[in-house]
Amino acid sequence: MTGYHQQRSAFTQNQPLLWGLLHGLNDLTAGFMLANYTLTHAYAESFMLLVIYSIIGFGGQLPVGFWIDHKKQVKPFAFISLTTLILAILIYFINGYAAIILAGIASAFVHVTGGAVCLQVNNNKSAPLALFTAPGILGLTLGGILGKFPSYGLWFVLAGVVCLSFFILRNKLPVYKSPQKMQSQLDIHDWLMLGILLIMCFRSFIFDVVNHVAYQYPNGIVIIGISAFAGKILGGLIADKIGWKRFVYISLPLALLLLQLGKENIYALAFGIACLQSSVPITLLLMSNSLPQYPATATALSLGTTVAFAGLPLFLLGDIKIIYNNFNDPWLSVVIFTTLFLGWIAIDKFLFKKIKPPSPGYPKY
Repeated sequence: MTGYHQQRSAFTQNQPLLWGLLHGLNDLTAGFMLANYTLTHAYAESFMLLVIYSIIGFGGQLPVGFWIDHKKQVKPFAFISLTTLILAILIYFINGYAAIILAGIASAFVHVTGGAVCLQVNNNKSAPLALFTAPGILGLTLGGILGKFPSYGLWFVLAGVVCLSFFILRNKLPVYKSPQKMQSQLDIHDWLMLGILLIMCFRSFIFDVVNHVAYQYPNGIVIIGISAFAGKILGGLIADKIGWKRFVYISLPLALLLLQLGKENIYALAFGIACLQSSVPITLLLMSNSLPQYPATATALSLGTTVAFAGLPLFLLGDIKIIYNNFNDPWLSVVIFTTLFLGWIAIDKFLFKKIKPPSPGYPKY
């Protein structure tokens, strides 16, 4: 990939799996802390802490991305990610409020550093990115459930993070390479990046809204978490086989149909969420190709900024039930998904044809 180096070794190729496991433990820690804290504190205080965590954990990713790309090395930030997460877990037994804020900082570093690592060893494939992104939602779901129990369970999470720290730092981490000179295509890349960002914001917003209906089903949150996890894994694998364009043109319309049925059927909702989330590794890959010299920034925009912007309307409007009831109107859903679908078509037809592939390993369309 033009702009940053991929150092090949057996150890380096383990990094997506290792960072995926860390991603899962990181989000499990956050879910556990936030759920556990809510049990023993007032709703207003817990809600405000959730907002603070989200601002740091999602909004903080972009500054971290800028910092990593400026320094052009990931190993120091891998160390920061691991030590901050370990400290957050230890401090939770002393001061839950401070620990959750520290967990937000850890989350920003884990997401961006892990994404920057995986984008440099993925050989322009979406499957390694699926290994990294998928465990997060599973960890968050599991953490929210386990948070109802005593906090000593975090000691097991701590043990897992310490073990992963050894393997991550022991294995060879990729290093940046001086970018090759490229023809000036800034305007095209800007439009491409904007298009992908808007699509990711739409997708995150839809996920946030539709996900709420899972609460009306027994074990609905668990089912949705597993569905989102499976969707990302399968999306990355299948897109590499048949091409992202063909895959997206199948999965998005299918998501529209299934999510319309989801209010009455948990299985339709689960498969709809899986189809919707299956494009996450693909959009991360496309974003990295629009910012080939800045893998950390591409990750931050994909996994942090878009999630923050997508959650803003829900926070400002307040009542997510009202939003979901309106969203479930078939005509409104068709408009939203049609806009999303047309965005994909515009990127495919008008932008990618004007951009030369950055390397022979450019993703299959």
